[in-house]
Amino acid sequence: MKLLRFYVEVGGEEFNADKFALAADDKGLDGAISRISNNSKTLKRWGEDAQVTIKLAGAEQPANWGGARQWCTGLLESAAEAEANLPAWQAEEAQLLDFLEQVKYKLPAVGDFCDGEYFILLRLIYATSGAGLHYSETLMRSLAEINAGLTIDHA
Repeated sequence: MKLLRFYVEVGGEEFNADKFALAADDKGLDGAISRISNNSKTLKRWGEDAQVTIKLAGAEQPANWGGARQWCTGLLESAAEAEANLPAWQAEEAQLLDFLEQVKYKLPAVGDFCDGEYFILLRLIYATSGAGLHYSETLMRSLAEINAGLTIDHA
């Protein structure tokens, strides 16, 4: 499995990344603004078999600050190590749940900074492909509490 890094990213249609960044900072949540590099975000949500794709106008523009932008928490290196008699996924999940617990009370209401649809994603980066495909009900419910989806990348 081996989770390497993780973070939360947010954005949406006509997302005001600058005002969101100020609001997040006011709540004590560190993060940075980046440009969206593709024209959609796919969310895996609790209780839904289908994936939700939000189309973002202007996301395919050149790499200048005029295109669609998003806000991300800091990139966290995974420090989860399982005890000898526990599976690795339990240590990883405990770390993710602790992170989400800290974020959920500090994250500004994303919908207040968008004109239309928005996304909140917990992005997980694993060492190998095929890893990180199954998560517990506890983690998915925690994501649902902040109306977030989940996405997985492989290093």
